[in-house]
Amino acid sequence: MTYAAVLGFLASSWIVYQWVTFTISTRKVRDIPTVGPDGFISSYLSAWKYEFGNGKQMIQEGYEKYPGSVFKVPTLSSPNRWMIVVNGSRLIEDLRKASKEQLSFGDAFFELFQSDHLMHGPGKSVNRRDTAEYHIGVVRGPLTRGYPFRFEDIKDEISQSFSDLIPVTESWSPVKIHDVIIHIICRTTNRLFVGLPLCRDPDYCRIQETITVHLVTAGTFLALLPAAFRPVVGRLITRFPSTIKKVQDCITPLAEEIIKSKAAWEGKNGNLLSWLWEEAPEKCKTLSDLAGRLIMVNIASLHTTTQVVTDTLLELAARQEYVAPLRSEVEYAIDELGWTKEAMSKMHKLDSFIKETCRLKGLMPITVVRNARVDYRLSNGAVIPAGFRVSASASPLHTDPMVYENAESFDGYRFAGSQEDGSSNGHSQLVSLDSNYLLFGHGRAACPGRFFAVSEIKAMMAHVLLNYDFKLPNDETRAPEADWFGHHRVPNQTAEIMFRKRQSIH
Repeated sequence: MTYAAVLGFLASSWIVYQWVTFTISTRKVRDIPTVGPDGFISSYLSAWKYEFGNGKQMIQEGYEKYPGSVFKVPTLSSPNRWMIVVNGSRLIEDLRKASKEQLSFGDAFFELFQSDHLMHGPGKSVNRRDTAEYHIGVVRGPLTRGYPFRFEDIKDEISQSFSDLIPVTESWSPVKIHDVIIHIICRTTNRLFVGLPLCRDPDYCRIQETITVHLVTAGTFLALLPAAFRPVVGRLITRFPSTIKKVQDCITPLAEEIIKSKAAWEGKNGNLLSWLWEEAPEKCKTLSDLAGRLIMVNIASLHTTTQVVTDTLLELAARQEYVAPLRSEVEYAIDELGWTKEAMSKMHKLDSFIKETCRLKGLMPITVVRNARVDYRLSNGAVIPAGFRVSASASPLHTDPMVYENAESFDGYRFAGSQEDGSSNGHSQLVSLDSNYLLFGHGRAACPGRFFAVSEIKAMMAHVLLNYDFKLPNDETRAPEADWFGHHRVPNQTAEIMFRKRQSIH
């Protein structure tokens, strides 16, 4: 048999295998309607469109065609081509109620990032299923309890970062806002994570800012390949081991100090590194694991927070009528309570403006992503078969006129009234979880760092309001849009805001 014949036989065998597995998996979800074609080849082509073309529009189409129900779309990253999407608060509550033994966020995360194939070498313990999530508990517990005591440091880093990157000038100066904000977010966030001087180290910040893009890009690329090729290709393209080594070198002096003088870092004096070490299972008490956890928390923190701050600044720069009222609210809260978490919680109008911006801009068209470990029946009778991925429509829900009055219109105070009069019992706050508002997900796997993130975002917005005048170039009144790449929202890298020293009293 010739070499060409062998290759032909292997290729045809692989195609037959793919067709058989596709047929078996598709039969399991044949009662769930499909957006787009559902044939063997046609659905594969449609999956490419979802990933790299009109993924957002496909989710919108499914939401409109099957309100309050479920549909499926073909994807390249799902374990068996199909992702099931639920619509409406009732079915979202079904996802929320599921235990992790039924619907697993961790399993979905490992597949989306192709972590089994990318996270090798020192620090690979972050990919162990039995210890993979302990850092989430640290963020949910010690970090959330501890950051209010470090708010003075957080405010100091915000002030210094803005001073370094957007100097106060008498005349208008253009700033490409996304690139600047990610640097400010990285420094401010890592002031709490690792403290001075490391949070200002350009090399350390560059590592943390770029590793997310690498893992998402590499994971997406691996998902395009046959499963048999992924382990080999993953080892060839991954930068995770070298990144772990670089971060470990950066944090070693601080980590050794924490280990040596544990008592000095307890309670109010702690940072993320000390809290991770204190809570780590014995098998994870290594510097490489600590570096890996630090990377994972930065991955979850930096780019999403950057997108929210960038969107909010652009929207506020376009809507100058909101500037004076928000300034007054910020000044009142800080005069009363200082730069504290409590002051941030008093900024109801600012909270509402940020929340409304996120409602209309969003981060992704889907959220609450889970992999089913068992057959899971929804309250409408639909079944999520074991091994399938499920998610919830987000951006279509946020612009549904049956959920929000004048849903397509921006109302910066949409959520402020119920916060100020107490009628919502806190449920209308940005940080709150709600089956009709999914910025932070929903249920047990909702963003554990959202309390810190929201306080950080408000503190940054407050700093800008108090110290700068800002507007869009040419006095534009419409914020520039980000781009969509499939179902991913891609930051607008060229959008500018004009800044100068604050001259107006209000």
